[in-house]
Amino acid sequence: MNLRPEQDVIAEYTGGRAAVSAVPGSGKTFTLARLVVRLLERNLVPDEAEVLVVTFTNSAVDNIRARIRTVLKEKHMIDTGYRVLTLHALAGLIVRERPDLAGTTADFRIDEDNSRHQAMSEATRWYTQQHAEYWRSFLSTELTSQQRQTAEEQWLKATESIGDEVTRLAKNLRLRPAELYALLSRRTEGQGDAEQGTWGGDQTEPSLSPFLRIGMALYERYEQILSLGGRLDFDDIIWRAIMALENDVGFCHRLGQRWPFILEDEAQDSTPLQERTLGMLSAEHNNWVRVGDPNQAIMTTFTASDVRFFREFLARADVTPFPLSVSGRSAPKIINLANSLADWAAEQQPEVEVRTAGLTNAVKIYPTKPGDGQPNPPDTESRFNVQDYPNEESEAQEVAKSAIRFVLARPDLSCAILTPTNWFGKTIIDELSTLQAQHPERTLFQDQLKNAQPVRNVAKVLAHAVRFCSTPTNANALADLRKALVDIGASSDQHVKSSRMQSLVRSVRTERLLFPSPVAESVLAESLNIGAHEQHELDQLAARAARWLRASMLPIDQLILIVAQDILTKDNELAIAHSLALSLRRLTAIHPQMQLIDLARELEDVATNKQKFMASALNESGFEPIPGQITVTTMHKAKGLEWDRVYMVSVDQMEFPHEVSGQFRGELWFLGGHDPSTEARKQLESLAAGETPLPGNIELLRRARIEYISERLRLLYVGITRAKRHLQISCSRERHNKTNVLALAVSAIR
Repeated sequence: MNLRPEQDVIAEYTGGRAAVSAVPGSGKTFTLARLVVRLLERNLVPDEAEVLVVTFTNSAVDNIRARIRTVLKEKHMIDTGYRVLTLHALAGLIVRERPDLAGTTADFRIDEDNSRHQAMSEATRWYTQQHAEYWRSFLSTELTSQQRQTAEEQWLKATESIGDEVTRLAKNLRLRPAELYALLSRRTEGQGDAEQGTWGGDQTEPSLSPFLRIGMALYERYEQILSLGGRLDFDDIIWRAIMALENDVGFCHRLGQRWPFILEDEAQDSTPLQERTLGMLSAEHNNWVRVGDPNQAIMTTFTASDVRFFREFLARADVTPFPLSVSGRSAPKIINLANSLADWAAEQQPEVEVRTAGLTNAVKIYPTKPGDGQPNPPDTESRFNVQDYPNEESEAQEVAKSAIRFVLARPDLSCAILTPTNWFGKTIIDELSTLQAQHPERTLFQDQLKNAQPVRNVAKVLAHAVRFCSTPTNANALADLRKALVDIGASSDQHVKSSRMQSLVRSVRTERLLFPSPVAESVLAESLNIGAHEQHELDQLAARAARWLRASMLPIDQLILIVAQDILTKDNELAIAHSLALSLRRLTAIHPQMQLIDLARELEDVATNKQKFMASALNESGFEPIPGQITVTTMHKAKGLEWDRVYMVSVDQMEFPHEVSGQFRGELWFLGGHDPSTEARKQLESLAAGETPLPGNIELLRRARIEYISERLRLLYVGITRAKRHLQISCSRERHNKTNVLALAVSAIR
């Protein structure tokens, strides 16, 4: 495929600091791959050196690496001279090379996200027990018993979120708990009792938010839990890498020479630690290209990222800006809608602060020109419609019916229903399930709300393997394991799907099958005769099951990895299995009494969507839309993907507020409408910035709402730009017994 003019200009880059603003569907991965190859082709990369590409997820690593290899093959070039890593993998490489400079040992262990979540959950339980009276004092004594039970459950989740937000930001500010407390003491000296703050008092007085105090305590306890296990989380690894670079200028210099060009993908989701790491590595040669889209920064809720870092980089005098504005993804009608939203947000959004913090219209999306290799779908095949329904029940019913009609009529096209919340998504899933029953001949939809299908598939087969190991004499467990292997494609025999084979496995004497005796005792009843192909499959199943049963004496993570290596072939599936193994290892460290059957249940919960695992985006797990099937997922998880038809539901002022005086779903009714985790983070930002005086609770609430409005605008933009041909936006006129209206942003541009 030929490069477009904008792509060709970027591929001509030979050095210096540069920022690429890449709109959705503009081919940034394709352009990055071409840039890597051209740098190598022109001999700009010395021998023994590499072009370093840093990206956000493992799936992105695989995608970029595959693109580079394809171009190298086309040009008959050797597959060498570059390296593609996630930031965490890069940091781990640096720390492993010089653990002494990083203040750790060579045998350090990294906690992945799910283990980190378990540690924070443990810290939260500790806090609510140790400070039970103070923790419960946030709840009104006038609540009914039922209201109080609901409030306590929500307050527990909110407390854990406070710990997550404060811990992530504190580590990105490179503040240990003791340093954070010292900073706090200096800044709040003479302001009274920080523990009590102004909760329940004069909310206009500047003082420490009680939510930040809670977050600090959780951060301290969380660090103790990690330290006791000799573990580091992802932020720790990056922090340690920075320590290593700072502690030895020569070491930093050598790494800079090893990677004379650094290309950063998804830069709009950059964190302070990420900026510092890549900034130090490129400090001498200054060859740092950052690629991102400020309008697709929707990760603030999940990470310590902030879009302002990339925006500030774009505005620097020593940075060359490159637009990547031509996109062949969507029909012109949908492109115009996305551009109109950006214009409205930057120029007419009611809150002036949101106009600079939400969406930018500095780089518009443009359709491709005639003759382009990726032409836009024509407007003649495009539809954009806005529909309101009386209530959520009717919205869910009508959207489900419409989506089913579409995939039945156009099995060659893909379709998605994107929802802001899992709760409403589940309502739509229920409606789709009812309609699916009328069409048993084919699968019409996929539930991708909590866990992506690849995650569920891997968790399912591992669950059956672990369950079998817990009950090895149960022939039904062996038969269920065999079926799971068939479903995931881990058995190649042409007869694997036969119901007879499944019945034969249920009839075996498992102990004789797995560990044959010298006298060759029959594993089946004498009345049962089996053919050669059936015997072959039975032997193959027995060999695997016996090997896994012997491995069940090992720690659970080792058992999981042995099973995974035997049956999984795709990189993303092996990565998922590795994460599951680490998560279960962490779980057994916290609860050593857990048995294999308990761990099998944990995996089953992931497989059946009862427990969330991994990935804030579907493409992180290797998911790809399937023509003729409806994907139901959240707008956040849809980032990086595209469908022919997209339904965006619940696009109303409750989910996408436009004024600080509006309704905000993230705020807690029993706390007077506060959003504890965001407020704690905003005050910690203020504290670290040296702001005087510290903002009080009312100002914190206002700042939290400005940030929320800004991110929801970007989320709306992401949802719109997932659609290629058809976009259907809907809302309910009544939600939760409250009058509701379409989001102002859509009303203004429709």
